[in-house]
Amino acid sequence: MNNKVSARKLKIYAAGIAAAIATLPATSALADSKLVGSVRIGTTYEDRTDNDGEFFIRNFGSRLIWTGSNNITDSLEGIARIELGLNPDENARGNSGADRTRQLWAGVKGDFGTVKIGAQYAAFYDMVQGNTDIAWWGSCWTQLECARETRVLKYNGSAGDLSYAASVEARSDADEAALDEFEFGVNYGFGSFTVGAAASIHADAIAADGTDDPGGTLIGLLAKGDIGPASVAVTFQTGDEDFANSADDVSNLTIAASAGSFYGLYNQGDSGDASPFFATLGYTLNLGDSALMYFEAQTVDNDDGEDAGIIGRATFKYDF
Repeated sequence: MNNKVSARKLKIYAAGIAAAIATLPATSALADSKLVGSVRIGTTYEDRTDNDGEFFIRNFGSRLIWTGSNNITDSLEGIARIELGLNPDENARGNSGADRTRQLWAGVKGDFGTVKIGAQYAAFYDMVQGNTDIAWWGSCWTQLECARETRVLKYNGSAGDLSYAASVEARSDADEAALDEFEFGVNYGFGSFTVGAAASIHADAIAADGTDDPGGTLIGLLAKGDIGPASVAVTFQTGDEDFANSADDVSNLTIAASAGSFYGLYNQGDSGDASPFFATLGYTLNLGDSALMYFEAQTVDNDDGEDAGIIGRATFKYDF
């Protein structure tokens, strides 16, 4: 199949779905609309290659979130979300202070499932990586596909104990036109345990610098459940060298656990040339309905010949 023809067809399909969502009948105002904010400012101690035992006051993901929904029919609901990152470090003269768009999507939800288009988490994250993303800061340092993506069209559905997701994404190619990333996955729950699998497939593309960006495949596996008083999740991912744009295949093992207010995370990567890892221990102190503090200690080793880094942070989070 011709890649350019396929990309054009997919682009037309995505545009048609977006237009359909935009033109669905709706009331003059959203029936349920909410604006909330979250300020997350704290202190951090870093003893790493670039910072030799220094303290900082930093922003840790402060944000402003608007969500809305309305009933289109008795069985169909329109939904939307705008989540903007806010960073006081950018509040200099002549600067708006906005950090980045974290999420911005619109969609529909019904008995068939949910369809959303825009900036959001893609299917691989939903089915695999999101289950170990439990630390307040830096859960995904050595993982692939553990982040929000832009230009995503995603479907989520379920049938009994089985949940599933599929998404397509236009990556940041030179022409920014082709839909060239495809993800799909499933989760199956039984009792307090869940197992899952997902795949992310990159088609051949053109990088922003004009060079060829060969396609590749990433496979992810998940197992999670309750073991005694703790909730434990384990993910494993393996991708070929084309997917990771590296000389060798890559893999990653992540183990996450939480019990009460305590949580821990271990992440071990392998890119052939290096085996970086990081580990986190954390504690969340609730301060009422709207506020909390979290305390984290991390060790990070990039396997680059430098000593492992030590990081500590204490962050205040207030929601309004």
